[in-house]
Amino acid sequence: MRMVILLIAISSGIICSTVSKPPKAIYTGKETVSFINTVETKNCFVSYVLINGKMYLIKQKKDYKKQLAVVRDALAAYVAKTLRGIAHEIEVIGAKQQFFGKIEQRWPATLHTIAKGETVRKQPKCKYSALRLRQFWAQAQSFKDKGLTKAIIEHMTWHQQLPEIIALDLFIGNSDRHCGNLCYDPSTDRFCAIDMDDTFDKDLCKLACKKLTYMIKEEHVIFSKDEINALRHMRNTLKFLVQKHRPNELIRQLRIFARQAGFSQGSVLYDARIEKKLSSYEAIIIESYKSAYELIALLGVTVGDQS
Repeated sequence: MRMVILLIAISSGIICSTVSKPPKAIYTGKETVSFINTVETKNCFVSYVLINGKMYLIKQKKDYKKQLAVVRDALAAYVAKTLRGIAHEIEVIGAKQQFFGKIEQRWPATLHTIAKGETVRKQPKCKYSALRLRQFWAQAQSFKDKGLTKAIIEHMTWHQQLPEIIALDLFIGNSDRHCGNLCYDPSTDRFCAIDMDDTFDKDLCKLACKKLTYMIKEEHVIFSKDEINALRHMRNTLKFLVQKHRPNELIRQLRIFARQAGFSQGSVLYDARIEKKLSSYEAIIIESYKSAYELIALLGVTVGDQS
């Protein structure tokens, strides 16, 4: 069987990418492929293969009920790609597609190439080891700890890429940007956001509006010059994303990735539960898009309406 799969330089939750212009490679089924090994994490199987002597990574969720993560991860990477090098890129491997390194051939997977970088968590001596960008949702202990916090805003000032990563997380509803899902390459001084399957199921922009209003009106927070500049950068990035990715386009792409993965009529993976989840993602996409515009307007008042 002839398979054509586009491999784009990306990263995973295990190995990270900081490539700004990823190289492309084509796998046609004729290349020499060697299986290396599989690493089992708490939630995933991560397999390594060599294709013509170059290492690639294949990722699969272990839980049958969490296979839609492939679709959310792919859609998040699709959005992130427009920010040029800020996050990894992903290729979907369909459920029926036979592929080296897929532990469960009946389930979908994602295909990744491997590039420079390590997670911040794995670099305790790194100057960014204390970085905290996670916008807690269900795990937050209080309203003050939930979503966008004053500490996150302060940490955004540490590097010019960080406001862009926070804007991306706001737009896609990613509340899982812990130090194991953020890579840093000291040799290039570049970050790479990775592992974005906890997305499109919450409206972080709406929560950010509430948090900013609370900080200003209730806590009487006064932002520093650096924080204002970081918030302005975040706002401009968010503004770019809402102009680039309209809800109808994102919903269409969501369904494309779902079909590629194998979640469509006639598939054994597709049922009423899957359709309900896909429909809920669509509803959040529409809701978050409206909230993003509200957040952009609020930030315009807070930090100045400058491009």
